[in-house]
Amino acid sequence: MKVALVYSGATLETSPDNQDTLVQMEEVNSLLSLLGIEVKPVAFEDSFNNLETKISLIKPDFIFNLVETVKGTDSLSYIAAAFFEYMNIPYTGCPAVALAFLSSKIRQKELLSLAGLPTPDFINEFHNKLPKSGPWIVKSDTEHASVGMDSESVVKTSVDAKKKILEKQNDLGSKWFAECYIDGREFNLSLLVDLDGRPQVLPAAEILFVDYPESAPKIVDYATKWETESFGYKATFRRFDFDEDDKALLAQLEDLCYQCWDLFGLKGAARIDFRVDVFGNPWILEVNANPCLSSDAGFMAAAQKKEISLQNVIKRLFPL
Repeated sequence: MKVALVYSGATLETSPDNQDTLVQMEEVNSLLSLLGIEVKPVAFEDSFNNLETKISLIKPDFIFNLVETVKGTDSLSYIAAAFFEYMNIPYTGCPAVALAFLSSKIRQKELLSLAGLPTPDFINEFHNKLPKSGPWIVKSDTEHASVGMDSESVVKTSVDAKKKILEKQNDLGSKWFAECYIDGREFNLSLLVDLDGRPQVLPAAEILFVDYPESAPKIVDYATKWETESFGYKATFRRFDFDEDDKALLAQLEDLCYQCWDLFGLKGAARIDFRVDVFGNPWILEVNANPCLSSDAGFMAAAQKKEISLQNVIKRLFPL
């Protein structure tokens, strides 16, 4: 079997989040090789003619899709999947249409709300409905990896939120929005396709915020996620073990995961981020298609907790 391992980030600056894509590529390359597969890494590039020529020369049985950014933005990652469909080559992960729907967090939230699934209310420069007085957390609509988020991203009023939205858009570009900040517990649940084509929900992970100052918002911002010497990086921990009291909540989170999988037409793998408020109500923050497969990422940690080896994770993703 021959696989074209197509990845992004080769021409981008070596920021921690972009560097992580390259680490992921190297690790997936090794895992595929351990499975006895001939792997041909191909850096995704803007010239589709060049890309088509390179992939055609390989004549792969399928493409392993590790394209997370196109033209420097996460919002266009669906273009890679659409290109693979144009070439009529099977590929791993979510289809282009699902990636397109998920490329905007605002669009995600609108679809979740239409489906009756719980997601925090939001505002942006165009959306003037003010369902709550705050607090609010300001986020990028299109970029992942907590880009642009810091402790000042949580603000008290809608006026402050709109001011912060405009500030971020001016400084960093792209669209930004604010959603109601849920001051509660944070969970990540990963889904992996099973042998029957249906998703298996892997063990739930809760992010613990240890010894945070009372005034500091408990969020996984950019520094917490990527800067190893930051307070947040050292003070957040992932746990998979829960008391009996959490059994009903975990079952509710799992059910919401299945509903999200079907709503967005997901395939292969996904991760869904939740907050749970002080009353025990879960809120869907974000549906992440094609989550990071690095060995130290939350997805692989959840798989190993379920005693699914790294090689078997990769094998389950094959589109054949």
